[in-house]
Amino acid sequence: MSALVPLTKKQQAIYNFIRKHIETKGFPPAIRDICEEFDISSPNGVMCHLKALQKKGYIHRVEKKDTQKAQARGITIPGVSAGGFSLPLRGVVAAGKAIETSEDDERLELRDLFGSDDLFVVKVRGSSMIDGHIADGDFVVIRKKETCENGEKVIAMVERSMTLKKYYKKKHEIRLEPMNDEMDPIVVDTNKQDVRILGVLAGVIRKC
Repeated sequence: MSALVPLTKKQQAIYNFIRKHIETKGFPPAIRDICEEFDISSPNGVMCHLKALQKKGYIHRVEKKDTQKAQARGITIPGVSAGGFSLPLRGVVAAGKAIETSEDDERLELRDLFGSDDLFVVKVRGSSMIDGHIADGDFVVIRKKETCENGEKVIAMVERSMTLKKYYKKKHEIRLEPMNDEMDPIVVDTNKQDVRILGVLAGVIRKC
């Protein structure tokens, strides 16, 4: 937000309060909540601060006509959502022949992209999955599951070690197969070693 107009000390405090409320509770605070938090006696005083935040580009607001139940529920903050992170969605870009683009107000919510709340992220170390387009330093999004199908890419816990591999099971043997021809699989005898599935691969995040 370095390009935005600076906030006053009070505006910054109210903005931080609204942002934390959205991130932790999943929705923006009511005007009465802001009144109580900052000891502001009148809802009109809060509205003045909200209008200033909106004018400076820090928040977006949907106006409410019901003045009897003054709410701040229509507040959104660009890039901030309940327990998640969203980015502006600017249509589709061609990797081949150029195509016409269009501007819209959609946002891509990364949590919604994978269609589940049962997700966690781990950072990849090593090149055992490089042929599966998963490189050292990538972040992989994992959907929590305790079971999987043969051939799925999984996070498995072998004894006390966690690894990302393709999973294959046959009788009492589990093969955790790398996607790198230069590396050998991990072969586990389930009668002798403990193996647990922590989750299956849902996506890959890479910072360029």
